[in-house]
Amino acid sequence: MRGNILIIGVMRTTLLWALFVCCLISSSLLVHAQDHDAGPALEKKALVFGLLPSESPVTKFKRYAPLREYLQHALNRPVVLETASNFKEFIKRTGQGKYDFLETAPHFVLPAIDSGRYVVLTTITQPLSVQLVIKKNSTVKNIDELKGKFIATPSPRAIITKIGMEMFDKHSLKGKNQPSFRPYKTHNAAYESVLADQANAALISVNIYNKAIKQEKAIRSIASSFRFPNMSIIASKDLPLPLRTQLRDVLVDMDKQHHGRRVLRAISYPGYRIASAQEFDVLRKYVDTKK
Repeated sequence: MRGNILIIGVMRTTLLWALFVCCLISSSLLVHAQDHDAGPALEKKALVFGLLPSESPVTKFKRYAPLREYLQHALNRPVVLETASNFKEFIKRTGQGKYDFLETAPHFVLPAIDSGRYVVLTTITQPLSVQLVIKKNSTVKNIDELKGKFIATPSPRAIITKIGMEMFDKHSLKGKNQPSFRPYKTHNAAYESVLADQANAALISVNIYNKAIKQEKAIRSIASSFRFPNMSIIASKDLPLPLRTQLRDVLVDMDKQHHGRRVLRAISYPGYRIASAQEFDVLRKYVDTKK
């Protein structure tokens, strides 16, 4: 009898240990399964692509939609476009690290780098410059003839506006000889005001000028500034280095790919090249320190 009780006790203890081990194995497998499932989810997290508000949001998003699609396919992960209502808000969001990567004006690159949050990836292959444009049928031939006239500009914080106004200073068109500068929300709105006879001339970027010429807008350039780094892509340091490198290489390689060239034509860019932080030092005097 005692033998039977002993055997039953041993069997019960063995069964309990077997159940305990099974529970441990099941728990372990569940944890590993959860970790395995979480990996791809984290890898597929959408990247936020910030866009400088140099055009209306509708125009900006429509223009950059092909680039977003291209990057989504190349990076194999979702990309969402975001912008801001104005330059001040965009700079604020940049400083807060709201964007995973962004395309920004060259004089906004330096504060972003100085903040320690971002690194430069690329810039457009064609250098940027200011173009002083008038109506195609205007009799004006040079900048000196614009004394006391009305000049349309983008935002006062735009690098095009800052360097453009400096162009007038160098021609001694300052003080009582200075033209009246009228800021508009976008470069396009600035040159459209010239076409509508609301301004005598406009300061716009060479990017917008080239696009306007392709669209056969009735404007022509009578003066241009020195050349400097163009619109640039910077990335958050929070992005893993392999992903930053992949993004940079995808952008630089676009002009070598048939689909990439189609996208570049859609956004009116010649292509991207690798950029260094030192290239932007020439613009440091134009950095706006106001928040």
